[in-house]
Amino acid sequence: METEYVITDDALRKIQSGLDHGKCWLAFNTYKYFLEKEDVRTFSDRDEAEEYCYRNIGEYECFEAVRISSIKDLQADLKFGFDLDKFIHSQNNTIFMEENVITFNEKQLQRTGFAEAFTPELQQKMNERVPVIEHVFKKEFDGDKVNATLHLRKSESSDHYHLNKFDLSLQKEGQLSETKQTFYINTVKSMNAEGEKNPDNLFTLKEGYNLLAGRPVFKHMTNIEGNAYDSWVQLNLKNKLETGNFEMKQYTKNYGFDLESVLNKYPIKELTNDQYKANLVDSLNRGNLQKATFVGADGKEEKLYISPVVTMSQLNVYDLDKQRIPTEKLLEKGLVGTELAVQLKERMKQPTEAEAKLGQSENLKESHKQTLKQATEQKTRKQSIKHKHH
Repeated sequence: METEYVITDDALRKIQSGLDHGKCWLAFNTYKYFLEKEDVRTFSDRDEAEEYCYRNIGEYECFEAVRISSIKDLQADLKFGFDLDKFIHSQNNTIFMEENVITFNEKQLQRTGFAEAFTPELQQKMNERVPVIEHVFKKEFDGDKVNATLHLRKSESSDHYHLNKFDLSLQKEGQLSETKQTFYINTVKSMNAEGEKNPDNLFTLKEGYNLLAGRPVFKHMTNIEGNAYDSWVQLNLKNKLETGNFEMKQYTKNYGFDLESVLNKYPIKELTNDQYKANLVDSLNRGNLQKATFVGADGKEEKLYISPVVTMSQLNVYDLDKQRIPTEKLLEKGLVGTELAVQLKERMKQPTEAEAKLGQSENLKESHKQTLKQATEQKTRKQSIKHKHH
């Protein structure tokens, strides 16, 4: 997917000034979605521009050089979140500034799935230039209640707002307790659940909901060295970290899970049509509990929900009430073959390596507790006997 940038008036003026002085090479910070004047610089020749890019590589900077002959050329080389023609032809730059601000602030929410959160109430706070905004937004997904608090901060050099993070809580239908997680969306760096900084690996509202619901999400990620990779991501809802977030586990291709191979083990009708199959895979990649058509051994069709289980290389299958269907029931209905059913049962019996280690750890802890208890009781008895003798 092509990266989209938003550029400020000050940055555009700086570029235009450089062009007026014969500087037709532009270096811009690729780590920034929102380009301000300090994120762009013009040069007279290519060597100067590339030397600047080479010398300005850091945690928040990674410059790239492009040749331009006019502001109009930017549209050919870079994709922007608004029409640069307004900058070139506008007789009243104040109007352009207002439209630019609205476009940028709205896109901040759109790109993370919060388009509906751009309410008149939020816009009013932005118009009042409130420095820090905590905007509450509520949404339901199939009866599940999701509450979000969006943390927005006004830029020090413009009226643009940046969505830095959002707190998400999920209350599943029929349950009283909530599950909570904070998702960081800094345009330069994001924080994972362990508190480590990564480049912009952002999650959308829907993906956040799916993660809190316990389902895995397939993401195109970038590590701290700037290298891209693909990974399934899932929250470990049994392990809450000191940050208050749940542990976020990643399963790269080296883990061995292949969604299409797993799907092919099940009699799913959508797999026989390339377009339906692509849509099914895409939906599951985004973490959705997806409806699929199962064809039984007797040829009868049944609509069921599915979700991948990355650690078991299988699917969880649910009825239309979203109640999980046991393997025995799937076998009885002819929705899985005997060989697959046996494999699934065996996998369920075998604890994972992590679970085994956890069990050993808990046993050691319990043994240590018993040893301490016995030592304490023995010491107390000795003191009691000694006191009696005295």
